[in-house]
Amino acid sequence: MENVLRISEKRFRRSPFFNCYHHSQVVYGVYNRRLYPLTTGIDPFEHYRHLRSKACLYDVPETPLRISGEDSKAFLNKVFTRDIEKIRLGRAGYAFACNQAGGIIMDGVLMHVGDDDFVYVQADGEFSPWLVAQSQGYNVKIEDIDSWVLQIQGPNSLGILEKICGIVKSEFPYYSVMQTQVNGQQVLISRSGWTGELGFEIYSLGANFDGEGLWAYLLESGKEFGLLASDIGSMHIRRLEAGIFDYGTDIDAGLTPFDIGFGRLVDFAKPEFVGKSALMDSPRDQLRLTGITTDGGIPQRGDKVFLDEKVVGCITAGAYSPQLKTGIGFVRLSQSLTSSTAVGALQIGGQIKGHLTALPFFDQDKRIPRGLDSDVMY
Repeated sequence: MENVLRISEKRFRRSPFFNCYHHSQVVYGVYNRRLYPLTTGIDPFEHYRHLRSKACLYDVPETPLRISGEDSKAFLNKVFTRDIEKIRLGRAGYAFACNQAGGIIMDGVLMHVGDDDFVYVQADGEFSPWLVAQSQGYNVKIEDIDSWVLQIQGPNSLGILEKICGIVKSEFPYYSVMQTQVNGQQVLISRSGWTGELGFEIYSLGANFDGEGLWAYLLESGKEFGLLASDIGSMHIRRLEAGIFDYGTDIDAGLTPFDIGFGRLVDFAKPEFVGKSALMDSPRDQLRLTGITTDGGIPQRGDKVFLDEKVVGCITAGAYSPQLKTGIGFVRLSQSLTSSTAVGALQIGGQIKGHLTALPFFDQDKRIPRGLDSDVMY
């Protein structure tokens, strides 16, 4: 198989769900030293349609860290740009950590699971040592709780949620968090995901977790709802349509929250936090990461983006959008451009024309994941 390099998995960990889908043709990625299935051989567009009409199950490599202790809120307000006090008990929120220069060093979902107890579901990267270094003088405990994550996404997902643990969907709104039992095992559940669809995530708790048993139970319980095991292929298409960024692929320490359109998650009203001074002096009205649609062809990661034969950026990720019936992608700009600008994205085989566009590509108010709109369908 082209572009596949065989390497030892000595330093990488298999998920507890590995044996549920592994075969010789599965292609794995590495994320926080965890193996995860990039492709299991399924048709990504067929599974995309299934994701948008029924429900899909995903093994994802997100890594939950627990931050607890009497100073946890003060500490988290120091290391994250948003005001942590506004994330109530039983709720979650998207949160950035920045360096002293205001660059994003981590993004993820912060869950408020106990009075002084939080779980941060981090993206790819060495984040725990940085947190420990910042914790001097705070009475906090920072630990990798060895939690493994599954996502169930799609319009039928909350019916599955009600069946497997009795959570009433009307009482469990978007970005809610709850500890419960599924198939006799203690887990955390959050109303979140990486697809822009209605859905939830399951986080394992405890050393005796039976991943294969949970996987089988979910698929059996989800049969009546059309639940299907999928892989990152279908998720990737949907996350692009939804304007969801991937740390290390689309965003990194070279960008500030303002550069990617998330200035609303920087709260200058709260006390000092890492990167505050630099962010106060940063430009707030120019995007350096935005969307692009094409007039034909699919933008690929690494493609240079030209305006009047001058390179003005590059593609970080791309795919064909069944919803929009065109190629879409994210473009990282080296200069500020308007959304009406036509650009050419250099590809193997020649140039294709494109247009910058605001993100997300549709469902700007996130009505789909909030459960308010099921009309935007493939």
